Amino acid sequence: MPLYEVMFIVQPDLEGEELEGAINAVKELVEKEKGEVLSVKKMGKRKMAYGIKDFKEGFYTILNLQAPSEVVAALDHFFKVNEGYLRYIVVRMHEEKKKQKNEEEVPQNVQETNVEE
Repeated sequence: MPLYEVMFIVQPDLEGEELEGAINAVKELVEKEKGEVLSVKKMGKRKMAYGIKDFKEGFYTILNLQAPSEVVAALDHFFKVNEGYLRYIVVRMHEEKKKQKNEEEVPQNVQETNVEE
């Protein structure tokens, strides 16, 4: 199965359980589509280069996952119909680049969670 990196920005006014619920909703969708979430990186609240829907900040999250190609269409639909997500991007990774990303050091202000079964 191909490897993907999904980055999405959640509205900054979602905090605590609402924020975790927004992240878990994406993880559940991937698992429903027979994919596997390999890691979750919570980049935290950051200022955006320009405002989106009157928000100047957003909560950035990156998911690394392994899933069939159908997951891209499912994620696209999910982010478009659900509120709370400002922007998203899904990138297909090559095997070599994935290995390099795993070896890179995570910056101090980033919280990384490896998901194990």
